Amino acid sequence: MTNKIKTLNSHLTNMIAAGEVVERPAGIIKELVENSLDAKADRIEVRVKEGGMEVIEVIDNGEGMSFSDLKLAFERHSTSKIKQEADLTKISTFGFRGEALPSIASVSLVEASSNDGEESSKIVIDNGQEIEHSPFARNKGTSVKVYHLFTQLPARLKHIKNLHYETAIILDIIQKFALGNPKVSFSFYNNDKLSFQSLGHGNMEDIYYRIYGKDVSQDSFYFKDENYDFNIEGIYTLPNHNKANRYSMWIYVNQRMIRYPKLQNAILDAYRRHLPVGRNPIIMMNITTDPELVDVNVHPSKWEIRMAQERELLTLVQNRIEGLLYKENRAPKIKISEPEQFSIKDELLEARPTEKIIESVQEPQEIVENLQETIIPSKPLTVKETDSFTEAIDKLMVDYEPEEEVIQEQNFISKIEPLKVLSQMSGKYILAQGDEGLYIIDQHAAMERIRYEYYQEKLLNKKNPTQPLLIPLVFEGRTALIPMLNDINDELTQFQLQLDVFAEDSLILREIPQWLSQIEAKDFVSEILDLFEKNRKIREEDLRRDALATLACHSSVRFNEYLSYEEMVKLVEDLRMCDQPYHCPHGRPTLISISHSQLIKEFKR
Repeated sequence: MTNKIKTLNSHLTNMIAAGEVVERPAGIIKELVENSLDAKADRIEVRVKEGGMEVIEVIDNGEGMSFSDLKLAFERHSTSKIKQEADLTKISTFGFRGEALPSIASVSLVEASSNDGEESSKIVIDNGQEIEHSPFARNKGTSVKVYHLFTQLPARLKHIKNLHYETAIILDIIQKFALGNPKVSFSFYNNDKLSFQSLGHGNMEDIYYRIYGKDVSQDSFYFKDENYDFNIEGIYTLPNHNKANRYSMWIYVNQRMIRYPKLQNAILDAYRRHLPVGRNPIIMMNITTDPELVDVNVHPSKWEIRMAQERELLTLVQNRIEGLLYKENRAPKIKISEPEQFSIKDELLEARPTEKIIESVQEPQEIVENLQETIIPSKPLTVKETDSFTEAIDKLMVDYEPEEEVIQEQNFISKIEPLKVLSQMSGKYILAQGDEGLYIIDQHAAMERIRYEYYQEKLLNKKNPTQPLLIPLVFEGRTALIPMLNDINDELTQFQLQLDVFAEDSLILREIPQWLSQIEAKDFVSEILDLFEKNRKIREEDLRRDALATLACHSSVRFNEYLSYEEMVKLVEDLRMCDQPYHCPHGRPTLISISHSQLIKEFKR
């Protein structure tokens, strides 16, 4: 009788593994670069053609491999990274599974050469079949060339539709490697053209500048913190620079790039008061910890991890980011683009000025938001150098003294300089001037921030007097909420509110704090009841923040509402006295500014 169950041959198992490890060209580059980093290379060069489908080449100056090790490296589950079971609990290298090279070689033509300082050799493998293994002269280090990816896997080949898209993902991976490993020099060539380069000097700010450019870098800051189990360091950007997706939140654990949704959520919670709904911050963070606290053996791609002491890490990150934003946040500055200039000669000759043509990369939306055109400056600026450059420009501003200053309250230093109100624009914005330039204030967002902090102060003061309502507030049609009344009141107690059952389908509110109007109380309680009806799990902090933001919104001056000069002065001064004046409770900016230097530049002074 013939057995139905058979042991698969090594080539077939490698092809199966390739389905998880080698999803696209960027996955191959990730595996090869990680091998180079494990080999202690400090200079890594990556070259691709046709989005990596025609050629992928990774060259390093690492430790290299001997003649026999080069052959073993392409055997399944052959690795130098771990030796025994205990090593899996404390992995300190990027690779460890021994699957990447044989998987890659099973779906492409691979040519690899290596020199360990004593032996130098070359091996050629065509879709799993060894073609050549012989001595080969080269410098110390290793290079791996991958040709004609997926030619024998038409289904996988059909999945690769846009070569520009694949190139964009590769660039993203290389930039992530460079930022996570600033002491390693990375060069990326696309079709023999240099697209990105880092110097390997250990300067994260320099790499950040090369990736995001001047505008983002000058609003970015280095940070670090630690507790008993974790050290964190990185660069965060002020919330006026943000993205529609999470792909600019780069997270590393022991220099390993990872996807960590829980940590991303903690960062978003820290930014929540400073960002509009649906926007995400730009930030990179490396977490250094004991390898025994991290389980990287979760998925063959090694993007996912499991973390011990996770709650302590999330608390550390969220508290640090919140503190940094509270300290460093400021009004975003408007930057007016330079208009295109035409010479009279060009116009007379009906000619157009020569334009630099940049190859258009049409990527899907989730990548476009994350990737930017990279221009390598001849002398890259660090974040600190950019700040000094900005300061040098500001020194050229004309001397300006406001006609009068608003008197500040004693023992309080405002985060916004004294402002003189000029006028109101379209019933929506207040124009004011200060030493730094022209300020444009969103009157509704500013009032929301003022009222939010007012309500917050009242909420924190538990001794606020209450008053009974002459006509109690009744909330009808709430039958489904009556069994949850105790839970609802647990949340409302902190606001000095208490609901009672009034009928089979109604709840009643008989008393409210004196600082809360009857209309505000009705809107506020209705929203809380709506949240419970949607069966949403409500954190106390989120509930408090959303409730106060709702109160602030409903009690604020509206767009298209014209104010007297005295009302505008009062609103601006109240905003200056706020603890966090730059964003409304929903994360929208309350004001923007145009510097004197920018105005001088635009008027060609």
